[in-house]
Amino acid sequence: MRSETCSWFAGRCPAPETGWLPSGNRLAKGKILFRFAVSNAFRRKGIAIFAILGTALGIALMTVLLSISEGMNKQMNEMMDEMAGSIAVYPKAAPLGFMMPSPIGLPISYADEIEMIENVDRVSPQISVFVPTEYYDFGDPMGILLSGVDLEREIEEDDPAWPGNIIKGEPLTTASKNEIIIGTLAAFAARGGDYAKVGGTMEMIVLGSGDATITLTVVGILETGNTFYDFSIYTDIDTARSLTPTIAADEVNFIGVEATSIDYVSGVAEEIEAMFENRDVPVSTTVAKEILESFMEMMGTFESFLWIISLVAAIAGGVSIFIVMLISVIERTKEFGILKASGWSNRNIISSVVVQSITIGLLGAAVGLAIGYGGGQGIDSYVRMDIAVVTWRLVAIIGIFGIFAGVVGGIYPAIRAARVSPIESLRAL
Repeated sequence: MRSETCSWFAGRCPAPETGWLPSGNRLAKGKILFRFAVSNAFRRKGIAIFAILGTALGIALMTVLLSISEGMNKQMNEMMDEMAGSIAVYPKAAPLGFMMPSPIGLPISYADEIEMIENVDRVSPQISVFVPTEYYDFGDPMGILLSGVDLEREIEEDDPAWPGNIIKGEPLTTASKNEIIIGTLAAFAARGGDYAKVGGTMEMIVLGSGDATITLTVVGILETGNTFYDFSIYTDIDTARSLTPTIAADEVNFIGVEATSIDYVSGVAEEIEAMFENRDVPVSTTVAKEILESFMEMMGTFESFLWIISLVAAIAGGVSIFIVMLISVIERTKEFGILKASGWSNRNIISSVVVQSITIGLLGAAVGLAIGYGGGQGIDSYVRMDIAVVTWRLVAIIGIFGIFAGVVGGIYPAIRAARVSPIESLRAL
């Protein structure tokens, strides 16, 4: 006989020995409760599918947004690893600093002097110009960067113009004249013209010459995996010079410097500026690490924004579960009363409903993850780069949010189910 002081809501009333739940065997009881909860999740298939799809849509959006965040972080970290030791050297009087190719030249002899500085690994004198936006659907508002490299100097494996990076066509050689190689992303951005293909041509206007043009022939397509490099075009230094008449035969407008270690970058940059401070053409330097760190800070802000949107989407998924579970509990009021009369405690009832809602939440998360992954692959295919990356960390986050949505959506309906009076339910039969 039950004690009059026992509390149904607190779950302290003992299950009767004659109840159909095994008495004293927690494992067996747990299995029965779990099977019961999961089977009831699909008692009304239409409503269950509605809840799963509602959760899936929110999780799909969350997957796409967070996979983009993961992909951008991955790319920034890779660029940091590859370019953190780089230093840009350009004329101090350059109108827009390193942001835009300078019409002012630097004596090419500066490169030889910089090579003599301690902790300098290598030096790459270049002439850079912008390919006008008329050729591209997107990119820098000024155009896409065309870099003229000195092919007489040794081309190393981590140089974008290294022959091993060519995936179509041929690399540039010392005999190259008016030839270019295009990064995969730059080729993809082209507006469908033949200049984006091996053998195609591009008519480039000579700066400051009115209507004079030079025909450049595409001899190769390169791929490095570095977004900056793959969104650029490369040619020999003499061809680039012919496009910028303000740069004399013994001048360049940019010198790339690589330090032997990231620890020496700042010191080398300061020494370069001091070395040419009193020359006719003083220089300024920009350390790639500082620029990348600024971008990473911006990425942190952008990532926070994506997280906020993702949380809103996940909460929306929880609302769909809440609505469905509440309807289910209202429909099963008599059933819960009978179960309690049979020996189910309030804890059993709450556990059953919450497990049911978590089941829906996890299924919604799985479907949403699949949809979001497909959406991310579509984005990657469109932009031709791995911008949406699904990692195991992201999969774990999605799983946790599925459980979270299930718990949040099911906790109130579960408590409501536990408050059902078994006496009133039996009287209604």
